[in-house]
Amino acid sequence: MQEPLNGINVPALQDTLAAVRRDPAVGRVRFGVHTRWQGQTRSTATVSEYTLGGTAHARNFEIAADEPPELLGSNTAPNPQELLLAALNACLTVGLVANAAARGIRIDKLEIRASGALDLRGFLGLDEHIKPGYEEVHYTVLIKTNAPAGDVLALHEHVMKTSPNFSNFASSMRVVPHLVVEAI
Repeated sequence: MQEPLNGINVPALQDTLAAVRRDPAVGRVRFGVHTRWQGQTRSTATVSEYTLGGTAHARNFEIAADEPPELLGSNTAPNPQELLLAALNACLTVGLVANAAARGIRIDKLEIRASGALDLRGFLGLDEHIKPGYEEVHYTVLIKTNAPAGDVLALHEHVMKTSPNFSNFASSMRVVPHLVVEAI
């Protein structure tokens, strides 16, 4: 049995790639969260399952969110913007580590720092010409490896092409809203 590289079971990764090549329906994944308001600016999102290849898989995680006092919160958890940046970093981390392992690249250290600035006038509805979200996000990858720089550059370029959250940030997606109002 092959020793995991970067903690990744490379043969299992290769089996997954082969299965999705044979039958693309095996690779269809649906994720979802259910968020409940907890008072003030606090909320808790619950992750209870995801579906892979038509099969539901149970999960049990909670993700807290809040705002700092300066934004009317009680500072009990990261705010939604910080969670969004954390999701980008986590997705890039998975992509870098797994793809490095598939390429035989050992990673000794990996850190990603992301940041973005937004103008509260957009969020507060004070100026309709100002976007309420990020205009741009910057991130820096710090990676320690003995792989040649060209291999690491090729790895990073591949991850930018294949990372779901990099794609979500770098291109627009359609959001389909539904509103249900319960009578009191």
